[in-house]
Amino acid sequence: MSACASSKPPEEPDSVSTARQINQAKSMAVSEPAAKFLVEMVDARLMDYEEGQLAARRGSSAAIRDYGRLMMRDQTRLLSRLELLALEAQVTVPAVISDDKRDGLNDLIDAEPDDFDKRFIRSIHIDHKRDVGAFEKATGFSDAAIAEFARRELPLIQSHLEGIETIRKSY
Repeated sequence: MSACASSKPPEEPDSVSTARQINQAKSMAVSEPAAKFLVEMVDARLMDYEEGQLAARRGSSAAIRDYGRLMMRDQTRLLSRLELLALEAQVTVPAVISDDKRDGLNDLIDAEPDDFDKRFIRSIHIDHKRDVGAFEKATGFSDAAIAEFARRELPLIQSHLEGIETIRKSY
């Protein structure tokens, strides 16, 4: 019986949880809220890229497919900047999407073709509303580089939210 139990592969720890544990155990060049912002926003960019990739492939309308390509382009750029900020701040960020976001992504992957667009719109809308709030909060951080990044990129995040809200009205 114990031989069977030991042959089961151990579950991999969640990427965001692992990053947080590493950050708690080391000295970082930024505040804890700023480190949390970096970790969570890297995870969010990874998710939005994946959602965009799905939308570009599976969207039933040109608007959804175009929005998916926009997500892929913009999230790649934002992710690069976030990773550079994290490196400069000595903050460990996830390299892969978190378990929580992976579950949401799997729901989208499993969506029937006639339900995909509505699920995508709902998911990305929730993501962008959360992100706008996180970026607005980050503009007030005492960590100058992260606050400046948030101020500079907030209009882009807001435009993503406005874009999906416009698409949502047509469904």
